[in-house]
Amino acid sequence: MGNIAIKASRKLMRPLKNFAVEARAERVLAKEKPTPAPWHPTTQKRIDELIKSNPDLIDGQLAKKDELLGNRLKQIYVTSRDKPIIPKNIDKTLPAERNNVESPEFGYQEPARITKGKLSIRQALLLIGKHHQDPVIHNAMSLANEYTIHPRVSENILKYFKTFEYYQPPKVKTHIQAKDYITFKSLPTAQNKDKPLIGENSLKS
Repeated sequence: MGNIAIKASRKLMRPLKNFAVEARAERVLAKEKPTPAPWHPTTQKRIDELIKSNPDLIDGQLAKKDELLGNRLKQIYVTSRDKPIIPKNIDKTLPAERNNVESPEFGYQEPARITKGKLSIRQALLLIGKHHQDPVIHNAMSLANEYTIHPRVSENILKYFKTFEYYQPPKVKTHIQAKDYITFKSLPTAQNKDKPLIGENSLKS
């Protein structure tokens, strides 16, 4: 219930707060010096005590401009240590070679140096291909020594990864001649159209 009352009071007070807000803002900005915010009572009390105990401080030093401090302030310069911004050369010529960049063979740029114990995709394919050609000579141990990998890693590669093999389907006749495979007796006629086409009416294998 309390939240509803607070929200309702805010909605009612909003038009009053926004009433002539532009005119009030112009009136504040038109003043030569804005009105400072009031001090805390304890701060105001200390300042009053300081003014009473040192009246010459307010009348003398704070009332006039200190030339010494002003000259020191003029000698202070701020220099930036950031890197200079190099302007872009608009007249820069376009590259002479405009050929398309070829994609890598395996989809990524192969490293120039392979760490010991690691394999690139090319080396892994060569390893599997050698074992597929001659499993006796290129066994897991010999391939591990050749590519400086752990024998267990070589065994797992040969066990779980295989090269693609191409299986050619058997050749079949694409053009079937009716006189070679279907006899004339197999054709339905008015007399034997209800008889099943079996026995002599079979295709030659």
